[in-house]
Amino acid sequence: MHELPFAKSIFHAVVTKAEANGATKVTRVVIEVGVLRDFVPEIVQKYWKYVTKGSMAEDSSIEMNEIPATVTCGDCQTVYEINVHDLVHTHCPQCGCQTGKMLTGRELRIVGIEIE
Repeated sequence: MHELPFAKSIFHAVVTKAEANGATKVTRVVIEVGVLRDFVPEIVQKYWKYVTKGSMAEDSSIEMNEIPATVTCGDCQTVYEINVHDLVHTHCPQCGCQTGKMLTGRELRIVGIEIE
């Protein structure tokens, strides 16, 4: 159920930015969501329709681009993508090290707003 607060948060940020730019209508919103955020796009779409009803963003689309989870190896600094469904067997493909620093996968940001 964390998709509803997510949709509301995005909505408020989008409307604030649109109004600050003199818009009368929002037609499309593009966001990046890290795979570790565990959002269900279909549920976000449903809540987006709900939170935008009666607003300048009503009938707008919300597009979610998924960002993979990547890690920098703690030993050799190789950057590699991890399988978030099998974190137990995650290791550097270059040297086999099992420690590293998370680089991407937790993002949640608005990257585009189309307005009229």
